Amino acid sequence: MRENTVGRRDLLRYTTAGAAGLVLGAAGGAVASGHFSGREALRPAVGSADISPSRRDRARLVARDIVGVDESGRDVRALHRELLAGAGPKRTDNPQDVAVVGAGAAGLAAAWILARAGHRVRVFEGSDRVGGRIRTLREPFAATGGHGEAGAMRIPATHTITTGVLARLSVPTRPFHMTHPHRLVSAGGVSMTRAEYTTDPAPIAGVFGAAAVHGRALLDQVLSRTGVNRDSDVEAWTDFLARYDEMSLRDWLLAQGLSESSIDHLGSIEGITARMGLSLTHNLMTATNLAPGTELVEIVGGTDRLIVELAGAAKAAGAEIITNSVVTGVDGRHPRLRLRYGAGADTVDVDRIVVAAPYSLLRYLGFQPALSYGKQRAIAELHHDAATKTFLEFSTRWWAGHGGIDVTDAPPRLTVYPSHPNGEGGVVIASYTWADDAHAWDGLLPAERAAECLDHLADVHGPAVRAAWTGGYASHSWATDRWANGEAAIYLPGQSVEIGPDTRTPEMDGRVAFAGDATSTRGRAWIEGALESGARACTDLGIAT
Repeated sequence: MRENTVGRRDLLRYTTAGAAGLVLGAAGGAVASGHFSGREALRPAVGSADISPSRRDRARLVARDIVGVDESGRDVRALHRELLAGAGPKRTDNPQDVAVVGAGAAGLAAAWILARAGHRVRVFEGSDRVGGRIRTLREPFAATGGHGEAGAMRIPATHTITTGVLARLSVPTRPFHMTHPHRLVSAGGVSMTRAEYTTDPAPIAGVFGAAAVHGRALLDQVLSRTGVNRDSDVEAWTDFLARYDEMSLRDWLLAQGLSESSIDHLGSIEGITARMGLSLTHNLMTATNLAPGTELVEIVGGTDRLIVELAGAAKAAGAEIITNSVVTGVDGRHPRLRLRYGAGADTVDVDRIVVAAPYSLLRYLGFQPALSYGKQRAIAELHHDAATKTFLEFSTRWWAGHGGIDVTDAPPRLTVYPSHPNGEGGVVIASYTWADDAHAWDGLLPAERAAECLDHLADVHGPAVRAAWTGGYASHSWATDRWANGEAAIYLPGQSVEIGPDTRTPEMDGRVAFAGDATSTRGRAWIEGALESGARACTDLGIAT
């Protein structure tokens, strides 16, 4: 799928050699300063004539998904919002039997829509709980009555489908505070508050031998050179994806003239060192969703309140939710679709199926006849990243204020403080890690992770940490979770264009649709992507409008 494009290795070679078609800064300027020069960004010499029509066509499919329009330019995101948070679907005159595989946010959203439309819906969930990667932990924190979010914990206000569903289901929210001036930034033995770092990043930047530039400001400046943002149209996104989707974030930073020291600086301070090798497109989406100034909210009482209300609404509309029922096969060779599930290999015949289980688990689900090659490739190759959180409960708040994140180059990487008080104490995410950083923790038992995190916090913040610890802890690894096999589908370079469109296509003559945040580009790894995909799957099946 790399027809006539400049790949990552080519780009790095051109950058190193200063090949024609790349605009270089003054000799030694960018690298020697630990920053880039003020001149035009470095870009590979790829013109429209160098991009094959087939690659541009696939890039346009992804671009439409990002913008939220179909091939005619219709606003499909508005349609999906209406199905979930608005008037809902029209009542059908032809009710059908529909099976939904997976009771995460996507599967429950699809079940709610289809049941309200009048269809007979059964949701099959392999685990003993609903919610998927929305999982709120409460039991280990009885001493304070607090909770920890193993999965989704924050919602950008720009995610209007999610906020609309929350309003529709009367689920209360409150601000989630990403930043706080007293939180610490630490690297190489140097530690300073976020307020101090914002005023003068030189002490931290100096650890890496980099210029005294604020890490996030540098990242935003470099990403702005992609030429796309949340307001860009389909053609702008198509051009970006066709040219640059095969690049990792690290590739892009190097191509823009950043030195190794500057990359190390912003990677460490922004907590993204472990994700530098992942897709530029994914990192751009994340930076857009969490852009400075973006209002974030959390659900009062825990994110799983959304799941409780969503499942309740689906049941009230007539859907049946069956847990502890692993789906093992889908057979489309009969007049109706045959779904096989459970330890006894029970079967049920239905008219339509929504597959909303993680793609990482579809490798163990048999499909007959065989799925399209593109779908098989998506199931086999789509990268699912690791993420691990470790929580500690404290009887008193030894930290100042509420919310915000400590960032360190030590193993815990990110420490997230509760945005709102819970009695006298609270539950802190003592360590939040991704990718290889997470894998390094996964080799430890949960109690060992907790002990390491407690030691780290005590070393940084003093004896008040140990004095306040209640003994309550929890740790969750999504990479080793039986029902997730990964935190989320996080694209490797090239996968957005090469694989992304195939994650969304229906199969078996349009009778089987696929949902889940893995099928979304803009909303991947967010509740927004899961909810919207559930609505899209219903329209893909042609049985909900």
